[in-house]
Amino acid sequence: MLKVFESFSGVGAQKMALRNINIDYEVVATSEIDENAILAYNRVHNGDKILSLEEENELTEKKINYLLKKNIGCKNLSAQKKEKIDKLYRAVKLSKNVGDISKLNKKNIPNHNLFTYSFPCQDISTLGTLKGLEENSGTRSSLLWECKKIIEMIKPKYLLMENVKNLVVGKNKENFSKWLKYLENNGYSNYWKVLDSRDYGIPQRRPRVLMVSKLGKANVDFFKKKCIIEKDINDILDFDNNNFEKLVIKGKLKGNPTGKYFFLDDRDWKINGVMINDICSTQRAGRTGLKCAYKKGNDIYARKLTALECCRLMDYRDEDYKKKKKDISDGAIMRICGNSIVVRILENIFQNIQEDEKYD
Repeated sequence: MLKVFESFSGVGAQKMALRNINIDYEVVATSEIDENAILAYNRVHNGDKILSLEEENELTEKKINYLLKKNIGCKNLSAQKKEKIDKLYRAVKLSKNVGDISKLNKKNIPNHNLFTYSFPCQDISTLGTLKGLEENSGTRSSLLWECKKIIEMIKPKYLLMENVKNLVVGKNKENFSKWLKYLENNGYSNYWKVLDSRDYGIPQRRPRVLMVSKLGKANVDFFKKKCIIEKDINDILDFDNNNFEKLVIKGKLKGNPTGKYFFLDDRDWKINGVMINDICSTQRAGRTGLKCAYKKGNDIYARKLTALECCRLMDYRDEDYKKKKKDISDGAIMRICGNSIVVRILENIFQNIQEDEKYD
């Protein structure tokens, strides 16, 4: 059985993938501080479960103190409505959320054999601050180094990392190399590759670095592709939404879509022009506004992609979207999608890890 610690867990794309391939697993802990991600994770993976009567009826002040110790949720928790505090407290407990990884006590690290760490990309992404991930620098991306205490304490058999492709180039390359060396010194063999969801049948351009590290040598190729079912824009769009409007085109049109409907990206039209394509541009956490469109004569009619469509581009199930809607807004769901991992890629990697296990 895979016993999994999902750090920087977000909405739990890793757990979605494990669930989808019907693998024998248990998530023993998560680590997340964003309240929308925590609420979404809980709805998707725990549904309408509640805590024991004693925990549900705990004093609000005690619930707030519990969350503050873990550095979880909004800054002014005491000013929030009781219902919101109850939901967040319940979600943290049910999801076994240990809170802020930088404040994690070694005594509270559960035993596990798969540690996943999709650490923050804000300071290494070309669209972020570019402050880097130097150890002890205080940047969000430098939280990578907080994973050391977990790795040294538990020595999980497998580690799975994901981040933007800018991690392995430019000024970030030196720190990535340091991280590889650190893992090697602790007995791990590292296998990494830049994977794009386009190559896994999902019509989104989303190149990401995936790395599997194993104590000892691998028996299989962790990035070997299993059976891939191709999806196109017609599998993504919600055809019940017909709110298309004639678009005033800013900038030069670039691209050559082949079907009636296509994706349109005019977020950076001053720099890149207006991109039209069968493949969607990368979803970003901080910037929504990707569109779908069609041509009628010389005119283009477009509308923004919905939260449901953004979820489909990450290979989430429609039912998972509906569950998240119970606790968070469509805008929050779209931002979470921008921070997440395409589920199908994770499914492939976990299937290969499962195969690797059989040889040991």
